[in-house]
Amino acid sequence: MTGEEPDTPLAFLRARSGIILFVGLASGIGLLVWALIAPSGAVGAGWAIGLVFWLSIALGSMGLLAMHAVTGGRWRGTLWPAVAPAAASLPAFGLLALPLLAAVPLIYPWFTDPSQAGHLEVVSLYLNLPGFAARSALAIIGWSVIALVLLGRRPHPLFGIFGLLFYLVMITIIGVDWVLSVEPRFRSSDYGGLLFVTQLLAALAWAAALRTAPAGHAGAAGDLGAMMLAAALGAAYLGFVQYLVIWYGDLPSKAEWFILRWSPGWVWLEGISLALSVFLPFGALLARRIRQSPTALMHIGACVLAGILAHYIWFIAPPHGFAALAAAVLGVLAVGGLWVGLAYGPIAARLVSVSHAGEAVHGG
Repeated sequence: MTGEEPDTPLAFLRARSGIILFVGLASGIGLLVWALIAPSGAVGAGWAIGLVFWLSIALGSMGLLAMHAVTGGRWRGTLWPAVAPAAASLPAFGLLALPLLAAVPLIYPWFTDPSQAGHLEVVSLYLNLPGFAARSALAIIGWSVIALVLLGRRPHPLFGIFGLLFYLVMITIIGVDWVLSVEPRFRSSDYGGLLFVTQLLAALAWAAALRTAPAGHAGAAGDLGAMMLAAALGAAYLGFVQYLVIWYGDLPSKAEWFILRWSPGWVWLEGISLALSVFLPFGALLARRIRQSPTALMHIGACVLAGILAHYIWFIAPPHGFAALAAAVLGVLAVGGLWVGLAYGPIAARLVSVSHAGEAVHGG
């Protein structure tokens, strides 16, 4: 599969990459103007939401390539047109993360009020801007190098294992820094695993939404559908375990975190997230006919992505008020437009498809 059908969303992205890049740039400028006129945590949270969402697809794509290096299988050829450019573009997040660093004083309360972390030594030793920046740089550089190696011809299974371990360790750290430290008193030992599986689901849903499985190839679509179902169940299980542990612990700091997110307005976001990213794929993908239909997978994949986005908004936005919802729209358009325009534009797409066409045909 070196090319794609002319009427697929993937073909649309490649044909309109310049326009998409312009939309991203315009949205980014809009968010910047907002920040200059009325600086607030909502603006920074909007960029953080967009960054975390689109990075999930790129990182999940790298994770899938690492899994294939370990297990092998024909499914790599099906996913390749979507996940290869996504993984190859990971270095771009080094630049896309710079606005997040600039907005740290607006987004994260530990910067201006260290006492909100609960323990001052936590701020002095861990939650500080130099450490935040250094960990972010290490993660993005490491992920980028791993992705580029995995995009080569037949990466060694041991490297795939190393890539998965590094991915899991660093996403646990970045999940605390970028997401959980919005409310630094809240801690979850399960969040890294949940984020890991959610990102794999995001990458699979992205491939499904771009309709990389060709029409008439029920086996290829069936593989993708089965993997989406497994990832959705895994994310649901880890999310339930996280909630159960927090509920059983009954700690005030964690109760406060949930009380805010269960308030009117915010609770509906998580309801939408569960409906779109858990119940829909679970209910629909159990049916073999739907699981093997590229068109059905395309619609389900788009819904799953919307559900994952709603989940990230539910995690990050509430401390900054409902204005963060409007900022999130701009942030998703800005980061997404810039990333998609680069990842699926003529340069990156040609780099991946030409250099590794043989790998895509044979599935690794």
